[in-house]
Amino acid sequence: MTAASEPRPATLPDAVVVRRGRVVFKARRPAALVLPLAAVTEAAGIVCLVAGATIGWFIVAAPAATLLITALLFRPALELTRDGLVQRQYPFSSLTRWDVIDRVGIARAGNRVVLAYKLVDGVPPPRRQPAAALLRAAGAPFDGGFFADALAGNSDDILAVVARYLGDPDLRSTLPPARR
Repeated sequence: MTAASEPRPATLPDAVVVRRGRVVFKARRPAALVLPLAAVTEAAGIVCLVAGATIGWFIVAAPAATLLITALLFRPALELTRDGLVQRQYPFSSLTRWDVIDRVGIARAGNRVVLAYKLVDGVPPPRRQPAAALLRAAGAPFDGGFFADALAGNSDDILAVVARYLGDPDLRSTLPPARR
């Protein structure tokens, strides 16, 4: 493995993170929903503290602790590894191997944007994958996928990176193996 054959982080979009050699697309944080609820909870905690209730300290600490725990444990991600695409979402991870993916594309299914994949003929589609069920219901010509609108970054940039790794086995060999 030479430095010339490894992907340069500068060629990856800004929303992509390279973590321990893996190319990772993190989920975007739902700030529009979370921050107003956290602000209301903080205000209620301050009101309790001013009123002299000791539970106010727990109410003030709850949003910060919740945001920290959910960001570390429950934030889903899509990782590119030598073995394939790994979707991490607590408590499960699923691996879709490169050799069973025929092509990738962006599909609209309902009100969602999906980074979709078509499997090689003869490979059964995934059983328990919400994106696959949504694609089947929409009649899209794909077998499964990942919710691209939930990932940080532009869906076209995500598609370009995944298609680049799908089409280049030498580039995939520079990635570390999948871990579960």
